[in-house]
Amino acid sequence: MSIPKPDATLIKKINQNDRNAQFQLFEMTKGMLYSTCFRIIGDEEEAHDILQEVYVEVFQNIRKLKNPEALISWMKTIAVRKAIHHSKKKIYFEPVENQEMETTEAFDSWFDAEILDQAILSLPSGAKAVFLLTTVEGYSHKEAAKLLNITVSTSKSQLHYAKSLLKSRITKLLKA
Repeated sequence: MSIPKPDATLIKKINQNDRNAQFQLFEMTKGMLYSTCFRIIGDEEEAHDILQEVYVEVFQNIRKLKNPEALISWMKTIAVRKAIHHSKKKIYFEPVENQEMETTEAFDSWFDAEILDQAILSLPSGAKAVFLLTTVEGYSHKEAAKLLNITVSTSKSQLHYAKSLLKSRITKLLKA
């Protein structure tokens, strides 16, 4: 999936409250931002609500954006933060000290995105949040820890736990 690149003219029109330009940015980015929200929230209706909040904040604060080239990453950051804030009450970090984890040997089976999505959605909320932030969205453990209000070591252990669970759950789904 290629990341959309709004040009300076579009951003200038958005800053002038041009509704057509705002709609154009919405159409250009809605799929990517909805996907981000849904992966974190795990609920379609709530993800749509969060998406709406994201665009309200974007259009209210776009004038403050100093670097127009950073627009898309700025929008993704808003989406991630809003989705995490919305789901804070639902995110629980399981202690991993007592969890049996598989080794990280190579995974040699083929599987499609649907199986991966099922496995990711089945992860415990804390492990899923860390996995999505670090592996899917590209945040560092330090950034993920700050967003989730946990330590860097908790972020790292939850990621290891998530990967271990994903491997075993994908293996089970492939055998089913």
